[in-house]
Amino acid sequence: MQASTEMISVLAFRKLSPYSHHYYVVTHKTTIMIDPQTLIPLGLTAYEAGAYLSLLGRSSLTPPEVAARAKIPRQRAYDVLASLVAKGLCIEYGTNPKAFAAVDPHVALEYLASETAADLERRKQESAALATNLAVQLAPVFAQGRSHNDPLAYVEVLSGAARIAHRAVALAQGARKSVNSCIKSPLILSEQQNDAFMRTPIASGLRYRSLCDEPTLVDASVRSWLAQYRQMGMEIRVVPELPLKMQSFDDEIVLVSMQDPAGGPPSFTAVAIRNRGAVAMLNLAFEHLWCEATSFEG
Repeated sequence: MQASTEMISVLAFRKLSPYSHHYYVVTHKTTIMIDPQTLIPLGLTAYEAGAYLSLLGRSSLTPPEVAARAKIPRQRAYDVLASLVAKGLCIEYGTNPKAFAAVDPHVALEYLASETAADLERRKQESAALATNLAVQLAPVFAQGRSHNDPLAYVEVLSGAARIAHRAVALAQGARKSVNSCIKSPLILSEQQNDAFMRTPIASGLRYRSLCDEPTLVDASVRSWLAQYRQMGMEIRVVPELPLKMQSFDDEIVLVSMQDPAGGPPSFTAVAIRNRGAVAMLNLAFEHLWCEATSFEG
């Protein structure tokens, strides 16, 4: 069989050993190590990935040949190849016996990636719609449960940056009158989450005050987005150092985030307290620091 000159031609496709998940392909120029697992994030199964890689080595193969070269059960080869045809990775020849040929990876994998991304977007939208509908249905149950006296009902403990960030953004977007915030590194929220945490409340017209300590302002990116939010209406002052992260919302709820003392990468535990007395006490501390702070110069 004559190798194609349009692309690097795969002249051999073999598993390294019965105990290896890696394959190598030998071309007229070089030997390339390929792991079928690298194709799985694009939406292929392990069998589909192995079958597609085996097809690259010949102009066409029959299902039994694919099964032998890709080390997949022979009885599965037909289903696997039919799935690859449906996904646009190979084409079927109406010969006797049937034969299959790989589609150019530049075309096939780009199309597969776009399909996978579209499927993820559809799932994301479906999940968001389901969450919204369930929240509406479950809200009355939650409201009824809150009517029962529970001495700890006003305390919510959050662990992990993702949960803390999600709760913080929700509280900020639900604020109606004011937000007081203490900004201290290392930051918990991503740049996108910080934008949602600050932009939405500021745009609603409420009073948003932020205290930032000097070590945090060493980061030029922090100074940059604080300057941006100041132009939008945020009041910002600077103190030498802050003991912890704290945000209060509408004098109704306060979120205190504490860095865990254990070594290793920074991790956090936060406590959300819905108690006017606790919020008032922490706001007194905020006001004391605010009065002694200096203006943020950007």
